[in-house]
Amino acid sequence: MMSPNMALVRCFLDEIVNGGDTRLIPELVAADHVRHAPDGDLYGPEGVRINLAEWRTGLPDLRVVIEDLFAGGDRVVSRFVLHGTYDGPFLGVPTTRQEVALVGIGIDRVAGDRLAESWIYLDVLGLLRHLSPANPPEVG
Repeated sequence: MMSPNMALVRCFLDEIVNGGDTRLIPELVAADHVRHAPDGDLYGPEGVRINLAEWRTGLPDLRVVIEDLFAGGDRVVSRFVLHGTYDGPFLGVPTTRQEVALVGIGIDRVAGDRLAESWIYLDVLGLLRHLSPANPPEVG
């Protein structure tokens, strides 16, 4: 059975990340939300919107597939794979139009029926290795 906190995270990933409905961000993300990531912290719903827009610049057909989702107390952990076509430029790498898969783990803290804090790990190094000129796209 899915807890309310798990349903909130799933809704965020399904409706906002996959569906692109950024109008829902203020309904699901607390005003004082902090997103912790290796590239720096982002704050509030606007930080979430900006971050998603940056990712959609590099991967316009971005979609997330949840591999595992579980909760304990006010925390929800998700293991996921981001899929998309690298149509950048993004992360300093020129456009390759390669299909990519980026493994990630998120830990979200929920407070007051909104995402209050998020810790995100993405295998960006794996993505950069995949996109390097030494790994050109396969031609059908």
